[in-house]
Amino acid sequence: MIGARIRMGCAAVIAAATVVGTAVDEAPERPAVTRAGYRVLEVDLHSHTRFADGLLSPFDLVIQARRRGLDALAITDHNILFPALMGRWYARTFGGPTILVGEEITARDYHVHGVGLTERVDASLPLDRVIDEVHRQGGILIVAHPVKRFWPALVPLRGRFDATELMHPIAFGDRGGGWSWEEMRQYYEDGRASGQKLTPVGSSDYHFFSPLGVVRTLVLAKSDAEEDVLEGLRAGRTVVFDTQGRAYGDPQMIDALAKEPYSMRAQDYNYSGNGALDRIARTLGFLALVGFLLFGRRR
Repeated sequence: MIGARIRMGCAAVIAAATVVGTAVDEAPERPAVTRAGYRVLEVDLHSHTRFADGLLSPFDLVIQARRRGLDALAITDHNILFPALMGRWYARTFGGPTILVGEEITARDYHVHGVGLTERVDASLPLDRVIDEVHRQGGILIVAHPVKRFWPALVPLRGRFDATELMHPIAFGDRGGGWSWEEMRQYYEDGRASGQKLTPVGSSDYHFFSPLGVVRTLVLAKSDAEEDVLEGLRAGRTVVFDTQGRAYGDPQMIDALAKEPYSMRAQDYNYSGNGALDRIARTLGFLALVGFLLFGRRR
């Protein structure tokens, strides 16, 4: 009898905390800010759902992107396309940022993104065929986290890629084991020095917890419509900032942002909550969940 009451009490607290948290969890405003005649969009070009190795469903990911103040998000699960299609449908139906349909084409020797796809790309194809297939669909080919271990496959074809991840969360602390942000930057710099045009992008490589959009790309586009975001990427109108505030990307766009500085939207990366009521609800919900796990077992 006592155990049943504990279970019911914990369930009620969890339900109440969920309702309160949902009610007070407001998405930041996304005003239309322009520079050099284009709208400045905050975009994350690398994210995963639970259908790959992430935590959230495609629908949850759209909601999270909205509360992170993103204008556009590319859903890029490993070697599958349907989660991105689900996310785009949800955003169009219930509201949210622009969803770019993508796939992280993942092989042993490289990871690349196809963004703006209509069909899944077979990861067993040679990399040059992967590039052909992405471009056949009108998609954009982005190199994912080009650390040195992937260079043997990526460097010979660098001139055929459209963009490369220059910023990534590993810039905040190298993971070790062959994952170094300096190597990512060197891949970009070496390509530019050899005359290869690579559009720099920044992405969060989101899997779980809070930091969706902790790294993002400023894309200067005509609007936040899907085709305009892709056109801005295709034209190379991007700006990315590293941890020291150094800007990379289109010189004209960098100059426009220097003349009229643009501030990124404030983000709650520590997941601390929106105000006292939200923090109390989260704390009670967590304690109730612990209580449910500890005392909710039937005897």
